[in-house]
Amino acid sequence: MLPFAIAYSLALILCGLCADPRLRHGGAVVVLLAAAAVGHAGWVFVVMALGYVALTAWMQARPVASGLGWHRGVVWAVASLGLMAHLWPGYQGLALAEEAVLKPGSVAFDLVFHHDKGLVAWSLLGWRPLFGRSDVPRARPPAWAMPGLVGSGGLALMGLAVGLGLLDWRPGPTAWFAVFAVANLLNTCLAEELLFRGMVQRWLTGRLGWPAGLALAAALFGLAHLAGGAAFVLIAAGAGLLYGLVYLWTGRLVWAVLVHWGLNLAHLALFTYPMSVA
Repeated sequence: MLPFAIAYSLALILCGLCADPRLRHGGAVVVLLAAAAVGHAGWVFVVMALGYVALTAWMQARPVASGLGWHRGVVWAVASLGLMAHLWPGYQGLALAEEAVLKPGSVAFDLVFHHDKGLVAWSLLGWRPLFGRSDVPRARPPAWAMPGLVGSGGLALMGLAVGLGLLDWRPGPTAWFAVFAVANLLNTCLAEELLFRGMVQRWLTGRLGWPAGLALAAALFGLAHLAGGAAFVLIAAGAGLLYGLVYLWTGRLVWAVLVHWGLNLAHLALFTYPMSVA
């Protein structure tokens, strides 16, 4: 089932990238029905997901009066947050390993290939381009300085996590690295950056200015990781600032996605994952 799970997530993203609404929405319907047919997703989840596709298509194709527009936006937001938190009825991710310890000294956790966030990424791609410019670059440093600033930010975050006792230095290969890399990009980084940077930060920046928009979006990103504890929220908020700055400097979400993905892969490759037992 894992090859199909990867193909399913990739197909949803490719449908989201299609400029033709017929391919974007019709393709998503075909992918969802195929997932139900092979048992990758339950019919309850798929029926709700088809409603989510219809709602997204309606929102993207037909402007309506402000009152109705506000109500359908709230419905979309609640449904999307439910997907991001794996709370939809009938949803079940693909369990790959139970109580897995990926690195010595790491907390054991269930390794699950979650595919519900991919539906949010598909929806958001209808509003925000992944590769094209979706915001006006602000406070941009010289291009030659950006790699150093991003690298320094990542090192500072990992150093802080080690100092707080969340992580320990554990460089070396680990099981499931390739699967983690694919799943993290398709099912996590894309959806989170499209939502927190492409929608939330952009909306806040337009109303409060870029410093407040950057800070508030990063704080919300940190709070979304509350399950890991207060120290984890702090690190996640710092990471949100880094991703937000990349988006602020470039105006392109693809760079924020790649920095997010790179930091997550460095975490798995070089440190205990997801956290140290201590």
